[in-house]
Amino acid sequence: MNLVFCSSAVIINKKNQILIMSRKNKKTFRNCWEFPGGKLSNFEDYFEALIRELKEELGIDIAKRKLKNYIFTRHQYRAFLLMMYAFEVKHWRGHIESKDNETLRWVSIKELKKIKLLPANLNIVNQLLK
Repeated sequence: MNLVFCSSAVIINKKNQILIMSRKNKKTFRNCWEFPGGKLSNFEDYFEALIRELKEELGIDIAKRKLKNYIFTRHQYRAFLLMMYAFEVKHWRGHIESKDNETLRWVSIKELKKIKLLPANLNIVNQLLK
């Protein structure tokens, strides 16, 4: 069984909305939504991967010391087992914009339940709503 390690961000704005992004330009799970983030590269930890991914995907900088609250989830997909940490991000530097030409959308926590999210991201939403 292949293991995939991933970091994602539950980015929360001042209106208490959460940022999600589309997957229309991805090969798998097209037309789903997800939290920003991605796979760990060689020798990265979860924090470093998230900092890199948010810079690459959204053009923002976050400070490692601000990443305190997190949710761990795992999900068995057909071809791999995903091990993912999702970190709460309330502070960042820069203007959020999609660098991958994916659609960005701010939604309330309750709206997340009605959106077609990736299964592992849905696990995170279920923990947020507890």
